[in-house]
Amino acid sequence: MMGTGLVVLARRIVRYARRRLTMLARIARVLVTKPGPLLDEVRAAVLRVVQPPAYLQYVNGLPNVCPLNLGIDPALDGSPRLNVLIPGMAMRAMSGGPNTAINLTYRMAQRGVPVRFISTDIPMERDESLLWDHFTALTGIRERLPNVEIRCGHDRTRPLLIGANDVFFGTAWWTVQMIKRALEIVRPRRFIYLIQEFEPGLYSWSTRHALALETYHLPFFGLINERLVADYLTEHRVGQFADPSFVTRCCAVFEPAIDRSKFRRAPRRAGEPRRLLFYARPLNAERNLFELGLYALQRAVADGVFDGERWEMLFIGEDIPDVALSPQITVRSARWLGYDAYAALIASSDIALSLMLSPHTSYPPLEIAAAGGIAVTNTYSVKTAERLAQISRNIVAVEPTLESVIGGLVEAVGRVKSGRSTAGIDLPATWDEAFDRVVPRAVRMFEECLADARAAQQ
Repeated sequence: MMGTGLVVLARRIVRYARRRLTMLARIARVLVTKPGPLLDEVRAAVLRVVQPPAYLQYVNGLPNVCPLNLGIDPALDGSPRLNVLIPGMAMRAMSGGPNTAINLTYRMAQRGVPVRFISTDIPMERDESLLWDHFTALTGIRERLPNVEIRCGHDRTRPLLIGANDVFFGTAWWTVQMIKRALEIVRPRRFIYLIQEFEPGLYSWSTRHALALETYHLPFFGLINERLVADYLTEHRVGQFADPSFVTRCCAVFEPAIDRSKFRRAPRRAGEPRRLLFYARPLNAERNLFELGLYALQRAVADGVFDGERWEMLFIGEDIPDVALSPQITVRSARWLGYDAYAALIASSDIALSLMLSPHTSYPPLEIAAAGGIAVTNTYSVKTAERLAQISRNIVAVEPTLESVIGGLVEAVGRVKSGRSTAGIDLPATWDEAFDRVVPRAVRMFEECLADARAAQQ
């Protein structure tokens, strides 16, 4: 029965993907019949694919790697900037990773570092005011800092001018591959690398895996989001981390902030059903173990784990088809929510099933634990049950096996029914607190890179 259910789900996902492709085809037909600025952009993109510029020839064929078209302007040498490479400086691309990078580097700008945000993968937001408002919302810094600029590097047919003493800041492995090429034309020999995940693990053993792994061997200063990620890199002797002293000498580690003003327990109304959230990303993130989590839920429902109370179950993370686990329980897809509405949903839920085959915890387990719900997540390498329990007693950490995940759901439901959970997590409550020691260290990293440039001129 369960195998049949998974086959049915697979068919639904295929039909869903076909509908999306049909919709894209319709959009394409509209663009062809109604020329405009967007159509011109599409045509230009097609031409760049068919006839790649000469500067791409030495990386032609490498997935995700497309170096920026940079040019040196001697007039800019005297005012070096920190070039922060963000895949998409557009509101539609502002997820947790880019937000953390912007939050941190904008605070560096407040301390005097000239910052240039560069959109590398997609065109930047047309209305810049939306980005400036976003900076304020992220950082709480209401002043529009005069030493910050935003530039678009997406169009590789147009050179982006920088100074020979400029420093680079990478935010994802492919932006660091861009920096590798940029180091050929600037004087600083080192750059700053914000590491928020072991990114080679996002791929099978492949060219992308190799390119992502290479970035840890390059000459960088590291800013690492989560001690667990830093410990994983050190324990597995990845790249520069093969030197046990590298983290102490060249890195700063911080823990993510979970905003207690947002993620706090919402009172439960009489007669309201219990709610379980399933962080499910089958189309975009295999490391979230969708199939394992779904089958564990099916088995738990069939075993009567959720009997005795009404339960609402929601997919979060992606818009995917509904799945009936029993005549009484169907997992439905939650609509996409803004940050405040998302926090309210987390705070009013009882359990989050959020798996992640990675040393990184991911955010949903931390957020629901902070709000007083129960998180069921998996262990991996240095991410042990003991380490997760130190973060919060509301985290139920299990091995990434079917039987263990089912056992975690049993324990979580038992805790909910008995009321054995209270809001509490050992993480910063604000990003001011999280970045208190990191931003000064990041500023010193920038200054050390500038010292490299001065030494190269002597």
